Amino acid sequence: MDDYIKHVKTIVEALDIEKEPVGVKYTDEDPAVKIEAGNYTVCGAILAASEGKVILLSEYRCACSGGKTHLGLTQKREIPWKMLVEGEKLWFDVKTAIRSGVEVDKIARPPYGLSKRIFLYPAMKEIFQPDLILMLVNAEQASRLITLNQFWNGKTPSIEMRGSLCWSMITYPFVSGNFNLSVGDISARRMERWDPNIMAASIPWERLRDIAEAVEFSTAGRANSSEKFEMMMEKMKSRR
Repeated sequence: MDDYIKHVKTIVEALDIEKEPVGVKYTDEDPAVKIEAGNYTVCGAILAASEGKVILLSEYRCACSGGKTHLGLTQKREIPWKMLVEGEKLWFDVKTAIRSGVEVDKIARPPYGLSKRIFLYPAMKEIFQPDLILMLVNAEQASRLITLNQFWNGKTPSIEMRGSLCWSMITYPFVSGNFNLSVGDISARRMERWDPNIMAASIPWERLRDIAEAVEFSTAGRANSSEKFEMMMEKMKSRR
């Protein structure tokens, strides 16, 4: 547990990330801390946890029916396609909406049956060993994390920004084990009033150490580029 806190701190301090990282844990165990009262959407729970709250999501404590399904807390029910097209207006027609849903399911299906509860909490509180760590970042911090993630093996996974906010920020990285970046869907951002300048970086537990250990060696972290490279960049950059 101490190692994961050390790795999270290394990344946060090197990249100057302001918001508290959020731990995500699928578990039916009870945490030894106070749980915030009330029901939350997934997109609202992420923000609340980044402000220090411990949020429980379950079939009965998640305010969004879509969020329950996307996270695997309930089985998928009949989808109100017409409402999504004519009300939410994210697709041209029902056919297009269904096509989008099928594509998302091909990439990562919700982990049904894994647990009846999901906790979102400030990662630094060491409540659980997290399945995922979410970091709320700006564009430059996101760029640095992409580089740190591929530093040791040169491999960058498919970055998935499609689908719902809860699918791209939690379901996809959890199921695939891939680092991901997502801006989330516009309806979720507007509903919970996300800062227009932030997005989420999702780091699976298995990727955390490699990213943290790259910090001291990469210029995306704390390392300095060579003098020769700096001179080359100085000659290349646009004159304003």
